[in-house]
Amino acid sequence: MNLCVFPLAWDFALLLACSLISAAVVEHTFNVADITVQRLCRQQLITAANRTLPGPTINAREGDTVVVHVFNKSPYNLTIHWHGILQFLTMWSHLLQ
Repeated sequence: MNLCVFPLAWDFALLLACSLISAAVVEHTFNVADITVQRLCRQQLITAANRTLPGPTINAREGDTVVVHVFNKSPYNLTIHWHGILQFLTMWSHLLQ
């Protein structure tokens, strides 16, 4: 029985080490501000991150650490939320359809 446990433990340790080695720190800065856009021949003031709507895409892989710096330059309080992230065992999962 002990002979089978050691190879499984070694495989698990090797898998864990490989996942930690390939992990990266993905860092972004969001400058949130009001901008004027023209939609349907009419100018409208919107709040956007890095002058884009929808906001910038964050590309990361499983195991990566994501750091996002948010600078609110708009006159409004704001919250940031993410689309397309699978969150197990939480009611806050908000996946794209």
